[in-house]
Amino acid sequence: MRKVLLVIAVFCLLMTATLLVAAEQKYAGVTIRVIAEQQNPTLAMQKQIPKFEEITGIKVELEIGPMDNVVGKEILALESGTGAYDLISIPYQFLGQLEENGYLQPLDPFLNREDLKLEDFDKSDLISGMVSASGEWKGVSYGITSNSCIMIMFYRKDILENPEEKAAFKAKYGYELKLPVNWIQYRDLAEFFTRKSGDNLMGETLKQSFYGTSIAGKRHDAMTCEWLNYAWSFGGGIFDEKGNLIIDNPKNVEALDYFKGLAKFSPPGVSNNTWDELTTQMQQGIVAMQIQWNDCAPSIEDPETSKVVGKVGYALIPKGEVPVAHFGAWTYFIPVDAPNPEAAWLFLQWVNTYKVQKAIALEGGFPCLTSVYNDPELSEKLPYWKASLDAYEISTTRPRIPEWNIMNNEMMLELSMVISGEQTSAQALANLQKKYNDILKGKLPVTYQ
Repeated sequence: MRKVLLVIAVFCLLMTATLLVAAEQKYAGVTIRVIAEQQNPTLAMQKQIPKFEEITGIKVELEIGPMDNVVGKEILALESGTGAYDLISIPYQFLGQLEENGYLQPLDPFLNREDLKLEDFDKSDLISGMVSASGEWKGVSYGITSNSCIMIMFYRKDILENPEEKAAFKAKYGYELKLPVNWIQYRDLAEFFTRKSGDNLMGETLKQSFYGTSIAGKRHDAMTCEWLNYAWSFGGGIFDEKGNLIIDNPKNVEALDYFKGLAKFSPPGVSNNTWDELTTQMQQGIVAMQIQWNDCAPSIEDPETSKVVGKVGYALIPKGEVPVAHFGAWTYFIPVDAPNPEAAWLFLQWVNTYKVQKAIALEGGFPCLTSVYNDPELSEKLPYWKASLDAYEISTTRPRIPEWNIMNNEMMLELSMVISGEQTSAQALANLQKKYNDILKGKLPVTYQ
């Protein structure tokens, strides 16, 4: 009997190995086309591609570019049905629009195929809340997070810890200079640290102006993404808990007034700022604080491009009525017209294995695996890791409804006119309330957000 059991066990092991080899080599010689934004996580993933090509024999052609260019190409390819891409990475807020147009393949058929399973891919290791927020629509899984970015606060810890600055701040504001935990403190610090060329900072004469903060004020996703942190934190938002529109809520007006008020403590040219400009300003050492995506932090810690390596701290954004952190993931999806969907699925699994995800994290990426976030080496090496983990616990997402991208374009327009002084916050949000009612006519209250 023992011999029979042993034979069966050996047979099972051989069959498993055969399936794994079949899965890894079944599509050798195939080329898959992948498109993603040019950002730290993508560049980190790009470095791992040769290993996948060696293991599977599948060639990966990765196309990267700025956000607007990438999204534009993806939408055009999907709408025209050209089958241009096997795997796309796109912001999660497009999910409702893409699914309801029938552009995406659900993942369950791939997950259920034994001949496509990779040994090191563990679906249970995926952080369920993160993946559901970025890749699920009406209970169906369509994608896996490609970049789990979230907004946190960057601050110059060396300045906040300076004895001279601490004494001067307390003398002016009547309380200790420390990490701001609410929006009143954040504004006080922004005002206090705004200095002109020739002024003193930490005992040295400034050769150029220094600013307490920097905000993204360009008519761009960067502005709406940043402002939503303030709106949610102040107790406002886009919809209430029942799905009714509240964009003209007085708390949103207060949040927009506050956001605009920070412009006077920011470097000139706020209306040209996206997250790229904010990152550069922090790298150059000319700002004290900013609300920023955590996937920009690796650039701050890059000694080849940054003057403030080791001088920057990372923390949760200040708290208003409620603690919030804007979750802004990009997600990998397999288009319905992908020429090589099975090979794309093998790549998607491989990217989300522990070894690959850890390697990507060490190069500036942000994973969606519990095991990687719990890795002690990453917590020790990466100064922005703990703040990111804390932020995921209180994450808030944009609506993923099909109409959101039209709504977001209108928000960009109205908010940019506030930043430029063309209208008041109350006027802008009243305009949005009317526009949103027209866009969502017959669909309120909103169910899927």
